[in-house]
Amino acid sequence: MDHEFEPYQIERSALIVTAKQPFVDWLHTVDPTSKDIGLSNINREPTVYLVPPFETQDEFMEWLEEHCDNIFQEALDGWWTDKRSWPPDRGITVFQEWFDCRLYSMVLDLDDEPL
Repeated sequence: MDHEFEPYQIERSALIVTAKQPFVDWLHTVDPTSKDIGLSNINREPTVYLVPPFETQDEFMEWLEEHCDNIFQEALDGWWTDKRSWPPDRGITVFQEWFDCRLYSMVLDLDDEPL
């Protein structure tokens, strides 16, 4: 049965996180078999996080500072699961050296199934 579905805006923003060169350098150090993997390979399919909507950039930065370790761990675990090789400092300063973040406030749901 065909029916028209109207997309609706959800009360979330989308955060897309991509790696920078320090991430690749780390990966090459811990995994010698990864030497042919470059930044474009790692960022081919970036991770998208649904996050709360933010009123200001400062509000977003406060949230990111609080959650950057979780995002950092998720990215590391996707490429190398030996946590002993992970950088011990995964705070906001190192996070921003290793990753770019782009925040998108307009998120539409095109599926009629509930989230």
